[in-house]
Amino acid sequence: MIDEHRQDLAAEYALDALDPESTRAFETILASDPELKALADGMRETAAALAHNAPPQLPPPELREKVLARIRGEAQGNAVEATPRVAAPATPAQSSGFSLLPWALAAGFAITTAAMWMERDQLRKETAELRKDLVESRNRDILSKIKIATLTAQVDAYSKASAAIVWDAEKQRGVLKLANIPRPESGKDYQLWVIDPKYPNPVNGGVVPVGEDGVARVAFTPDQPIHKADKFAISVEPTGGVPKATGPIVFLSN
Repeated sequence: MIDEHRQDLAAEYALDALDPESTRAFETILASDPELKALADGMRETAAALAHNAPPQLPPPELREKVLARIRGEAQGNAVEATPRVAAPATPAQSSGFSLLPWALAAGFAITTAAMWMERDQLRKETAELRKDLVESRNRDILSKIKIATLTAQVDAYSKASAAIVWDAEKQRGVLKLANIPRPESGKDYQLWVIDPKYPNPVNGGVVPVGEDGVARVAFTPDQPIHKADKFAISVEPTGGVPKATGPIVFLSN
């Protein structure tokens, strides 16, 4: 059985919340632990499915203004530094047989081009920094709103099965992934429940259909608003489900 610490690591790994060194260390562990790898893969798959429909996020206005102000300031500084200071001649320049105008234009063009390249390079750097800030901000936002829970078998017959849930509190919906779970007997169905301390009884999350291969992947929305998803449970109920849990609990989250 996977201990709670490794379950937490798998959850953070699924959300790309581990630093590079921790990620490499955890992937080394995954290479020698098939059960943990299956759990981590399942969590990553369900997290990706939930994040796939997340609306695009625009950069915060203050971050955009900060970047643009920095670009404008540095571009002006570059232009001042790139412009040579030429003293006015005391007497008119004598003709030397050819015009200086083309050379002056070429020099001015070179200076302008250099300034443009410097500004573009600076813009690339600022864009990269902005993208990094947005990714970090979005990851923090996701971590604050999404909960990943692993469910533990409560009956020996389900000891080889795995169950994981990704719950989005803001959208009030989640994704359940089951693997290696026995199909329910005739006249029975698996049913998901969300345990919220606000309610005296678990909140119905819907019936969980299981395929012939023992795999289930279900998106669910509870019957009532969830204020705090304290735990998740799966019970065996009559076909079609019931409004209130009556059957044995076969899976329960920590």
